[in-house]
Amino acid sequence: MAFSLRWISEKPGTSLGFETAVFLLLFVMVSEAVAEPFQRDVQDESMQGSLEFMKLDFPEIADSRRSDVQVPESPVRALSRFRRGRDRVDGASSVRGRRIPIQVHIPKSGGPFPIIVVSHGAGGNLETHYAQAQHLASHGYAVLCVEHIGSNTDRLRSGLRPLENVNHMIRDASEVLGRPKDISFAIDQAIEWNEKHNALRGRLDTQHIGVLGHSFGAYTTMVVCGLRPALDWLEPPIAPGKGLGPDLRDQRVSCGVALSPQGADEPFFIRESFASLRVPLMGISGSQDKQQGGLPPINRYNAFELWPPRRGSHCFVWLANAHHLDFTDSTGAQKQGIRSPNRNDVQRVVRAATLLFFDMHLKSKSTAASELSTQGLKKYLQGAVDSVEVRTK
Repeated sequence: MAFSLRWISEKPGTSLGFETAVFLLLFVMVSEAVAEPFQRDVQDESMQGSLEFMKLDFPEIADSRRSDVQVPESPVRALSRFRRGRDRVDGASSVRGRRIPIQVHIPKSGGPFPIIVVSHGAGGNLETHYAQAQHLASHGYAVLCVEHIGSNTDRLRSGLRPLENVNHMIRDASEVLGRPKDISFAIDQAIEWNEKHNALRGRLDTQHIGVLGHSFGAYTTMVVCGLRPALDWLEPPIAPGKGLGPDLRDQRVSCGVALSPQGADEPFFIRESFASLRVPLMGISGSQDKQQGGLPPINRYNAFELWPPRRGSHCFVWLANAHHLDFTDSTGAQKQGIRSPNRNDVQRVVRAATLLFFDMHLKSKSTAASELSTQGLKKYLQGAVDSVEVRTK
């Protein structure tokens, strides 16, 4: 309003009568009063939120009920470990069981905050989604980034044969069936921390839990949400060797976000896998997001037809020109991921859509549903990502 009044009083050659000036003043006041609430509601969900956040690392916690995976350690990691004086140079851990490192991003104060557990893809680590985790934390979530040691960066680099290692990871029976259990363990830890940990006691909303994952992590997310893994491609074979595998759903999970979700084909799912999906799920993929085995990106798009209807709570976001690794973002992390051509453009939409979906299902935000739509996400398009389609069922 001050600007409007200055314009009226300072505009050269402007001569207004008293009644006209009063009318303009009242018009400006009413216009700004009407516009203000709408301006407050128009937010850029892709930007960092207003909450300051912190990071907590739990590198050596383990699930004592399960066996650890012996992974040859890369020379770089071994040297780093030696310099820090942590464990032995051969990579043997001082803890018993399957080690499941977790990195927590959470607002510095307040709570309790809904929990989101993050699962990285094959060859990733707990910092693969570092920037995405911080974005969610800044908007009022406690984000637990899990590292799956049987399919992490060290496993990828072992023996300097990355492609062979990836193919082994995604068919390794112990890893394919073990990853969802890592997520359940992380939830167990969150419940324990909420009761006992000095910095986390009483700050975690253990009644509202979501999961987010990319690629192999998308598979992990989908299984935790109810899909049944296929036995057809596992090595070594698990009896009966074909058909549906075990039910690994965690009933404490309220919803999930699968970045680069798989269709019904090698190596994770068959058509029958999708019928047991039990909670709201959002998939995000794009026209350059190729699938394992050389399957075209459209295979991910078409697989949405296999998701059982759920009164519009399932969602699938399709982006033009989005590549597979565009859906990860380790910006700001100590461990930087592989560069990808359209990451910045893709991440603008992914962050907004992910936040809106979790706000809808973990915080019951009433306005999120209308914003999580083709029209609502168009305002986040930029650069190479020039179109978006949102499907629901």
